[in-house]
Amino acid sequence: MNKKERSYKSFTVTTDYRSVVTITLNVQGRPMNVMDASVMSELSQIVRDLQHRIGCAAVIFRSAKESGFLAGADVGAIADLSCPVEAAKLIDGGQRLFDAIEWLPMPTISVIHGPCLGGGLEWALACDYRIARDNSSTKIGLPEIKLGLIPGWGGTQRLPKLIGLPAALSMILTGKHVSAAEAVKLGLIDRAISPDDWDDDVDVFVDLVLASSPPRRRHAKNAYLGRWIEKTRLGRALVFAATRRRIAAKLQHYPALGAAIRSVRSSYGLRPKGFMTERNEFIDLLATPTCRHLLQLFFARESARSLRSWTDPSAVIHEKLLRKIGVIGAGAMGAGIGQLAANHGYEVVLVEVDEQAADRGRERVTTLVRKWARHKGMSHANESELLDRIRVVTEADAIADADLVIEAIVEKIDVKQNLFRTLDRIMSPETILATNTSSLSVDAMANATGRGRLVAGLHFFNPVHKMELVEVVRAKQTDDATIARLLGFVRAIGKTPVVTADTPGFLVNRVLFPYLGEAVLMVAEGHSIRDLDNQTRSFGMPMGPLELLDQVGLDVAWHVARSLDNIVSGLRPVLDQLQMMVDDGRMGKKSGSGFYRYRNGKRTAEATFPRLKSAPSHAGAADGHEARFVNDSLTTTQRRLLYPMLTESIRCKEQGVVDKCWAIDLAMVLGTGFAPHTGGPLHVVDSIGQHIVHENLRQLQELYGDRFASPRMLVEMAKQNRQFFPKSNPQSNDHAVSTH
Repeated sequence: MNKKERSYKSFTVTTDYRSVVTITLNVQGRPMNVMDASVMSELSQIVRDLQHRIGCAAVIFRSAKESGFLAGADVGAIADLSCPVEAAKLIDGGQRLFDAIEWLPMPTISVIHGPCLGGGLEWALACDYRIARDNSSTKIGLPEIKLGLIPGWGGTQRLPKLIGLPAALSMILTGKHVSAAEAVKLGLIDRAISPDDWDDDVDVFVDLVLASSPPRRRHAKNAYLGRWIEKTRLGRALVFAATRRRIAAKLQHYPALGAAIRSVRSSYGLRPKGFMTERNEFIDLLATPTCRHLLQLFFARESARSLRSWTDPSAVIHEKLLRKIGVIGAGAMGAGIGQLAANHGYEVVLVEVDEQAADRGRERVTTLVRKWARHKGMSHANESELLDRIRVVTEADAIADADLVIEAIVEKIDVKQNLFRTLDRIMSPETILATNTSSLSVDAMANATGRGRLVAGLHFFNPVHKMELVEVVRAKQTDDATIARLLGFVRAIGKTPVVTADTPGFLVNRVLFPYLGEAVLMVAEGHSIRDLDNQTRSFGMPMGPLELLDQVGLDVAWHVARSLDNIVSGLRPVLDQLQMMVDDGRMGKKSGSGFYRYRNGKRTAEATFPRLKSAPSHAGAADGHEARFVNDSLTTTQRRLLYPMLTESIRCKEQGVVDKCWAIDLAMVLGTGFAPHTGGPLHVVDSIGQHIVHENLRQLQELYGDRFASPRMLVEMAKQNRQFFPKSNPQSNDHAVSTH
C-alpha cells in the first residue's frame, strides 16, 4: 500500500513498503504533460526534499496520464520569451533541476510510456535508469531541431555519453524519435516492457535496482571502433567533420544544425563549459528568423488540428464519430487511405470493379500493412489483426452501412458523378460521401446526389502514409457538421487538415502549378534543367520543380494543369509542352524518362528536351534588366520561379480559397515542402516586403507577360505598408497588420 505525502498541483508523491518514492506527473487541464514554469517549480521543491531525505531506497518518476510521459517543454512559453535574460532564466532553471536529479543520492528510475520528447527525455537522461512500455505509442526523442532550436536542458551533453557520438548526433540533428525496442538497442533505455506485463515487470525492475543487480545496459559504442571514436580527439573530429559535410547544404537556412554540433562537441570538454555552450547556443537561436518561422508553423499545425478553427462550435459539440470506412478503388491512393484508416482502428472495406482488380488491391494492402508492421516492430498477431480490419470486395452492398465513403477512382468527372449517384441510392441517409480528387469540382459530384450537405472533398497527397496534409474541401452545400466529422477523422488518422473552398486545384495545386509551369517554360526557352532544380533547392525546397514533375508524373501534372487553365494565367503553353511529352511516352520517373532519364528508378542524367515550336522565347530577356529589380536576396532564376507561387498564394487569400494566412503557409509547407525555414509563401512576401514584391512583379510583367501581374491585395498592402503577420509573436493571428 502506497502512502500519500504532500499534495501538489501537478504531482503526486507516494512511498511504498520498500521505501521507494514514486513521483507521478499529471498536469491538470492538459491532454498531455508539458514542462511549464509551475511544473518545474513543483518538481524543484520535490527534488530538494529528496536531497535531504533519509531512508529513501529509490525514486521513480512516471506519468499518470495514459497519453504519455512528457511531451516536452511548453512551446508557448518558449515562444513568449521576449529577451535573452528570460531565455537564460528558463535554461538555467532546467539545467539546475536536472543536475539536481542526476546528483540525488539514491537510484532514480524513469518509467516511460507514450511520448517522452524534448524536455521529457532530458529529464529521463538525468536519471540512473530508464524503462519504457514496448508499444507503438512510445516515442522517445529530442525534436527541438524541428523548431529551429537545440535541446537546452542537458540533452546535447548527456545523450552522447549514453549512446555514443554518431547515434546522438543522428537523433539530435534529425529530431526523429525512436521506439522502445530501438531505444534498447541504442542503449538509451534499460528495458522495453510488454504492455501485457507492464505493471508486474516495472516492479520486478525496481526490485532488481534495489538489489543492486539491474540488467546490463546495451552499449553499442563499446565496439572497438566506437571506443576509439569516443576516447580519441581524432575519432571525434572525423565524426564531426563527416557530419558537417553531410548537412552543409542546410546549414545556411537551419542554424540550429551548426549550434547542435558545437554543443555536442563541447560535451567532451569540461562539464560546466559544455552546459554553458548549450545554454548560449539555445539563447542565440531563439532570435533567428528560422526559429520564429518554425515556431509559427508549429502553432499553425496546432490551430489546423483544432475543430474550432474551421467550424461552428455547435457543430463540434454534436460531432458524430465515424467507425466504418468505405473506399471505392483499391489502387495506390485507395489502398493507402484504407491501410492508414485501419492502422488507427477503423473497420475498412475497399470496393473494386471486378475480382481481378480486387486481387491486385489485396496485394497492395498486404504489402502496405507488412511494411508498416515491420517499421513499427509489430508482432505477427498484431499484423494479422490489422489485416483483418481491411476487406477488399467487389460488391458495393458491403459498404451500405459505412459512416464515410471515400472515392479514389479515375479522375474523370462524368465517371465520378455516376458513382456518386449510385452511392446516393445504396448508402444510409447519413453516410458522408467524400472524393479524393485533386482538382475536379466537388460541387458537380454533390449535385449528382440528394445529400449535398453530406458531400465534401478529402484530398490526400501521395504517398498517403508520408504526406501529413489533407485538404478538406467544402462544397457549396456542405454543412458544418459534415466538416466537423471529417476533421475529426483526419485528426484521428494522424494527419493535419486544412479546409479549402471548392475551386479548381483547391489550394496546394493551384499555388504549386504556376511555379511548375514557369519551370517548364524556362526549359523550353533553353534553360538548364539541372540548374533550375539546383537553384530552387538552394532556396530551401526539398526538390526542384522538374524533379517534382517527374515524381508526380507528367500525365498527372497535365491533367491538373488542364483543370486550372481558366484560373491560372499563362498555362496554355505549359499544357502544350506537357501534352507533347506525354504523347511521346515521357511520363516521368515511372516511364523511365521525363525531364530526366531513369534506370531502375534512379535518376541518371538530364533528358534531351524537345522544344515546343510555339514556346515563348525569352532567353536573354533579363540581360540588362537586372539592375531594375529591387534587391530581394533572390537570384534571377529563383525570382522568376518563386514569384508565381507568392502571387498565387495572395490570390487564394484574396479570393477566400482559404481565408487564414497561417493555413495557406502551413498547407504549402506540408503539401509541397515549401522551404520551412521561411515560414511559407506569405511569410516570404512579408520578409521581402510587399512594396518590393510588387515592384519586382512589375518588372517581371514587363519582361514575361501578364501572368506576373500583381494581385489587387498586394497592391493595396504595398500602398498601406501592411503585412500578413505581426513580426513579434509566433502565436498571433493572421490579420494583415500595419508596420507603422
